[in-house]
Amino acid sequence: MAFLPISISIGVLTGLWFFITTQVTWLVAWVGFAGWASFYYAGGNEDALLKSIAANIAGMIQGAIFFWLFLNIGNGSMVVLSVLIGALCFVMTIEANLPLLSAIPGQFVGAAVFFGNFAAHAPQQWGLIDVLVNTAVCMLIGNVAGILSAKLPGWVKPKEKAAVA
Repeated sequence: MAFLPISISIGVLTGLWFFITTQVTWLVAWVGFAGWASFYYAGGNEDALLKSIAANIAGMIQGAIFFWLFLNIGNGSMVVLSVLIGALCFVMTIEANLPLLSAIPGQFVGAAVFFGNFAAHAPQQWGLIDVLVNTAVCMLIGNVAGILSAKLPGWVKPKEKAAVA
């Protein structure tokens, strides 16, 4: 039952996050959940928070640049799309040489979530920048919720009484 405290913390906070997204329709629940998962993949602690956020933002921005390039020079070509995907994945992986961007899956998650959010909302509703901002905000909230869910069990844990001799 070692995971009971954190399971309760995550259960309560994910329910709260989902409810908030039903009330504030600009927020996207699954995007926040992806940020949350990225936080735990990166280590689930204070150091992981910064690494996960940095990796997510790098992936989102590179994903947006990739998408813009494809829309403006790709002309629907699967060859161009394949070359751009290869280049994007190379960049996201080689950046792991930078300590802040060493959580490679966080970059892939950032790019993938950007693509999914873009497909769900643009171009009918939102432009590229709107999707980028929405994705960044929701993933940031997810990462912060991740650190809260990791810390909450320690904050509510009863203090052990000192033994009296």
